[in-house]
Amino acid sequence: MVRWCSSTPIYPYMVIDHLLKVEDSSDGVVTRRSGSDGENEIVIKSKFLVDEVCNAMTVGCNKSGVTIHMKEKKYLHDTGKTHLNIYYKPSDPKSKPVTVRLPPLPKGCQIQNLAMSSLPDLENEDWVVVIKLRSQLMFYRHKDLRWIDIGAMHAHESISPSSSLMYSRKDKRFYVPSPGGGHLCSFDPKLKEKNELKYSLIWRQDIPQYMLYELEEMNSFTRTDDMVESPSGEQFFISWYYGDNIEVNEGARTVTQKTKRFMVFKKQEPNKEKPSNLFSDMFYTENIGDHCVFLGHGEAVCVPASSSPGLKPNCIYFVGHNYGVYDITTQTCTLFYTEEGPLRSTHFPYWLHPFSLTPH
Repeated sequence: MVRWCSSTPIYPYMVIDHLLKVEDSSDGVVTRRSGSDGENEIVIKSKFLVDEVCNAMTVGCNKSGVTIHMKEKKYLHDTGKTHLNIYYKPSDPKSKPVTVRLPPLPKGCQIQNLAMSSLPDLENEDWVVVIKLRSQLMFYRHKDLRWIDIGAMHAHESISPSSSLMYSRKDKRFYVPSPGGGHLCSFDPKLKEKNELKYSLIWRQDIPQYMLYELEEMNSFTRTDDMVESPSGEQFFISWYYGDNIEVNEGARTVTQKTKRFMVFKKQEPNKEKPSNLFSDMFYTENIGDHCVFLGHGEAVCVPASSSPGLKPNCIYFVGHNYGVYDITTQTCTLFYTEEGPLRSTHFPYWLHPFSLTPH
């Protein structure tokens, strides 16, 4: 018999791991079923357990010590402007916390995600903060008095409105895919105000023959693309496919988005024949080793599964239209449901690691 305890677990992913393994619970709190497209669906009938799953899938990995508050000022001289305040508390008790108040943003800004070149450091003049407003990128360099729009007006058309921005600690560059996923847009955090974005063509290779038919069907799905980098510097390009799903609730029919599958590509190191600033070779893979990936409305994250008990290697944990886990090896998708329907979040952000954004 499974007994769900109170209190927030020290290792939140143990809850997720248990749900992935357990069969129907004898008390009816957890039941399993197969979805229309062959995915696994785990139905949770306890509000407490739903809250535990939401906590694990949103704040469980936020260990950076960084909190970013989004606050709209009410003062007369500053009415309608939104500020970002960054607070960083180092793990070393001898180090002093860092608080940074960034310049105001226009009223109504909807920040999709935020990336930084490093943890907040007031002594580092190269510390850069970049925010993504759908297809617009704006950056703030330490000691600047304003946000700077990256690229000319036409550059906004080159940036995917739904994919996330990523900072590569290996390349010292920011990356974001193009709307069609055929190019990577990038820029140097040390860029000057009028510098333009750089573009590299993505070559997808080694796609198995058995997947060619599936790819034709997947062309009808909605897709977002994200770059993610492991702590050791390996880079992965991940395509997230989801499509329409009809739901019936109390006789009413609605159309919602449902995760279908993922495709993962590993970036190959550049060679002399294909300069890295022009081409990006991406090889299809079903094995990312001991790593697991977190995707959502925010910067994608890749960490070793061994970094926290309960994490499963070679898996993608995703939050947004659905909460779920995708096993890359078996290509099995598991979705979490409540009695009312799919567990989902429309709040910003979906994924809080490595930098959490909490509106106040």
